[in-house]
Amino acid sequence: MQRVLCPTCMRMTDYQVVTRPESYPVRGEEITVDSRVAVCDACGGQIGVAELDDATLRAAYDVYRARHELLLPEHIRSIRSKYGLGQKAFARLLGWGEITLARYETGSLQSDSHDAALRLAEDPDTVRRLLEINGDRLTEQQRQTVIARLNELSADHEGVLVREDAARYGQSPEVAKLGEMMVFFAGLPRMWRTKLNKLLFYADFLHAKRHGAPISGARYIHMQYGPVPADFYSLQATLVDGASLDEVIAEEGDCAGTIFVARRPADLGSFGTEEVATLRFVAGYFEDWPATQITEYSHAEPAWRETRDRETIPLSYARSLRLD
Repeated sequence: MQRVLCPTCMRMTDYQVVTRPESYPVRGEEITVDSRVAVCDACGGQIGVAELDDATLRAAYDVYRARHELLLPEHIRSIRSKYGLGQKAFARLLGWGEITLARYETGSLQSDSHDAALRLAEDPDTVRRLLEINGDRLTEQQRQTVIARLNELSADHEGVLVREDAARYGQSPEVAKLGEMMVFFAGLPRMWRTKLNKLLFYADFLHAKRHGAPISGARYIHMQYGPVPADFYSLQATLVDGASLDEVIAEEGDCAGTIFVARRPADLGSFGTEEVATLRFVAGYFEDWPATQITEYSHAEPAWRETRDRETIPLSYARSLRLD
C-alpha cells in the first residue's frame, strides 16, 4: 500500500480501508450508501483516495437510478451494441455530442430526457427514423452496419433464421456438428460473428465440393454480409447458455459487434477424418483475414451473387466455389 498525506494530521501515513455509511447529494437528494473509505493509521482521519471515492459515487448514482427508474450503464451499452456502433457513432445517430454517450456508459448520470431517448432507441423503428434524420452524421460503413442490424432485428429475418430449424436443436446429429464447428472456429483469435458465419459456409460448401456432401448439412441463407447458416442465431445462443461459447461485445474503429470465444475444445470425435481436414484447411486459409476481407471474398461467390436477399443458397453452388 502506498503511503499518502493525511489532510488531518498532515503526515505521510499508511491507511486502512473500512466500510461505513456515507451520504452524498445527488441532484438535490441525499443518497446514503455503504462506502469504503480510507482512514489514517496515525490519527483516524479520513483520507481521500480517488478509486474509493469514485466507487462510492457510482454506488450513489446507482441508488438514484433505481429510485428514478433510470437505465444502468450496462443497459445503455447493450442498447448501443444492438446496432453495431461504437460510442461516438451512436451518439451522433442520437444527435448528441460525441463524448456524451461515453460518459453515461462509464458511470456518469444521464439526464431524464437522454434516458427517455435511449429507452426509445431500444425499438428498431425509432432507430430507423433516427437514421433518416441523422444518418448523414455517420460514415457509409456505419450506415450500412445499422441497416444490416435493423434487417437482422426484423420479424421477417427472425422467421427466416429460426422457422423449422429451431425445433431440431439437440435432436439432429447435423445440428450437433454445426455447433461443434462453431466451437472449433471460435478457438481462433478475434472470431467476429460475421467471420464465423463465413467460415461455416466455406467449410460446408468446400467439403461438398471435394467429397460430394457438406459437413453439417445446414441450410445457408443469402444475407447482406454474405451467407449465414439458418440455424445460427438460435444455436449460438444455445452454445452460450451451455457454456461452450462466450459472446463478447467488442469495438473496432467506430463500429461494434460480437466476438465469439470458445470455452472448451471442439469435440472433433464427431467428425470423420476428411471432415476434420476440411475444418483445419478452412481455419488455416482464413485465419489472418479480417471480417471485412472474408465478407468481400464471399460476395464474389456465385452462391451469393446469383441468389436474392434472404433466399436459401442451393448446395449445387458448391461446384462453383472459388476455394479449392
